[in-house]
Amino acid sequence: MKPLRELSLSQARISRAQANIKEFAQLLDAYLGSRPSRIRVDIDAQGLGAIRIERREPIPDQLSILLGEALQNLRAGLDNCLYAVAIIDSGTNPPPGASQLQWPIALSPKEWTANKKRLQHLSPHLIEALHRIQPFQAENPGWNCLRILHDLARIDRHRAAHELAMRPEQVNGTYDKDTIRDLKINDGPLNDDGIVVTFTRLGDDELTPRMLDLQFEFDIDVHDIEAAPHPVTGKPSRPWGSLDNRLKMICIAVEDYAEGLVELARNPELARTESAG
Repeated sequence: MKPLRELSLSQARISRAQANIKEFAQLLDAYLGSRPSRIRVDIDAQGLGAIRIERREPIPDQLSILLGEALQNLRAGLDNCLYAVAIIDSGTNPPPGASQLQWPIALSPKEWTANKKRLQHLSPHLIEALHRIQPFQAENPGWNCLRILHDLARIDRHRAAHELAMRPEQVNGTYDKDTIRDLKINDGPLNDDGIVVTFTRLGDDELTPRMLDLQFEFDIDVHDIEAAPHPVTGKPSRPWGSLDNRLKMICIAVEDYAEGLVELARNPELARTESAG
């Protein structure tokens, strides 16, 4: 059987996304490794203190560009895959309903019903396979890779490139509770003021490491990433941890879903085997 150009294009898109993600991780490591910021501690006359980040080098725009390219390549890779699956399923090229075909990502049953209309020419076992992997079916939708891809790609496509922000990944150290009170750590994205920690110092003594000694590790993520309950601990967490790891997990999921649907289109008996099992 002659190789399908649409299937080769899907695989090429996903491979390109993997390259985007690898380049993103390398550039991110290089930026963070260059020590682009420094720590500053300020205390006013009332003893109100803040530890803040002073940015020496801005976050490279190329990171946002690579992120956008990866997202669009993954989304296009899924669409190309579904088109190839429709060709395999129908035996015709172009397949029936070609202009409407789009890989469905539904966040609710209502969205699935609306998306399903585009799939009406596919065999029932393929529609059912797509239905099973929808984000609204997931035990933990906030960590579902298709949902994350949908949200990130939609924002990148319809707005400017994602805004990236620095955020504390780890804050370790000690402080003297007799001298330092009301210490609060900002675990979200750093705003323009760069404040990481706020506190109140009691007394007029000069601040020393004995009173306050903290070490910081920072990461970069999209500014508006939403925490979701961890599948094991239930603690609100960034899905899949760091942004580059999240992208890697999305890429793995996309590749698995695409390969699985193609295999099911080529071997419909697999659906009967799964149903019997």
